[in-house]
Amino acid sequence: MRVGKGCDRCRHRHIRCVIPAGASACTPCARLGRVCHLDPRFQFKAVHHVYQKINGSSARFDFVWGQEQVWVDVSRPVTFINEASDEWEGDDLVHEKDLPSTAKILAPNDSPGQRRETQSEVTSGDGSYSSNKHALELPNTRSPLAPCPEKAPQLSLREASLIRCFIQKIAPWADICDPQSHFSTVVPRHAMEVPMVLKAVLALAARHDAILNMTSDWEASSYHGQCLELLITALDRPEHAYDENLLLTVVILRIYEELENNTDEKFHLLGSSRLINLMSRSASSGGMAEAVSWQFLRQAIYASIVQYQHFQLDLRNYERSSMFQRDDDAAFANMIIFHCAHIIQLCRHFPEQTVEGSAWHRVAGAVDEWHGKKPMTWQPIRYQVPDVAANRPFPEIWMMSAPAVVGMQYYHTARIFLTLTDPQSLPMNDYARVRFRHQAEVICV
Repeated sequence: MRVGKGCDRCRHRHIRCVIPAGASACTPCARLGRVCHLDPRFQFKAVHHVYQKINGSSARFDFVWGQEQVWVDVSRPVTFINEASDEWEGDDLVHEKDLPSTAKILAPNDSPGQRRETQSEVTSGDGSYSSNKHALELPNTRSPLAPCPEKAPQLSLREASLIRCFIQKIAPWADICDPQSHFSTVVPRHAMEVPMVLKAVLALAARHDAILNMTSDWEASSYHGQCLELLITALDRPEHAYDENLLLTVVILRIYEELENNTDEKFHLLGSSRLINLMSRSASSGGMAEAVSWQFLRQAIYASIVQYQHFQLDLRNYERSSMFQRDDDAAFANMIIFHCAHIIQLCRHFPEQTVEGSAWHRVAGAVDEWHGKKPMTWQPIRYQVPDVAANRPFPEIWMMSAPAVVGMQYYHTARIFLTLTDPQSLPMNDYARVRFRHQAEVICV
């Protein structure tokens, strides 16, 4: 390692290079108005061997690259020039012959007299690395090399990893019936702008990571508590001030609670039901709000079946959704999800109260009509019968798309509830009950 002395121009002309303290150019270059290319303060030389004394004798140790050493190709030099300015010429331009690898960035809005530059150098040959002392003097304008907005939250490495975990591993769950993938694309942008959404995303990703690695979820609980503080403040606002960010936060926190059934507080489910019913156009407004509403509809079905919670959503909001006018796989899956929710809503008081016959036949007819209109792409591409001897008690069914898998699951769930609440089978004798149980088992298989 040695200390560099003098700039390129002074060494080339064999003149004394004097650099005042704190100056960015030497005195000769400043007097002539030239660009002063100073050497870095320190230069590092490649070390190929070292000597070490062992028991009074000197031994030499050579450094040899391993056979599995991975080398990264260095890109060609790139020079960015402000084409709008005709002042950029002469000694200001650093040519490829002068620097083996140079990248220069100019602020496009700076005037010729105030033009600032950022320069980094990678010198080949002896493997030394050098960088100009002005490298930290970045332009204020957003350039292709600095796409991050100035007001973006300062994320730590851990927080950035959790955001990536949410995008890659968690968001696809919610986007399975959303061809626009709002949770993978739009939610991360909302998280960068709304602290409440950010804390919810971090809490969910941290809990997911803790479950996979079987570690403590103290980190997730910390983010969850911070998010709740922001959520309570947002809920104190008038109802007309509620927006999709509030709805999105509640839905993400509901997923957070579903990952741990033992501590499911059921608080956010009730809050979300009130929010969705108040925002009557969310389920049919399109965009992020509609995607969140359909995600919560699936959550409400799960909570009603698994956790025995009353179904509280107003399904009239969903009847106006564009899903019923589209013909893609995602829309077709959402239709049967809606019909399944309608059935659960009808039998919410079963078995204390029987389901009204006309309402039951109306929903059953809608389910049969949906099944009859299934597109050909929803047919299994492979079906393998169950074989208990081969440790395969259930059939193996291959589908072409993820929405088709989800749609068929909700279809069979709907058929189970229709069979359970069929008015014609009530009351049942012992034989009918055995027959009904057998039919339910066949549907489940």
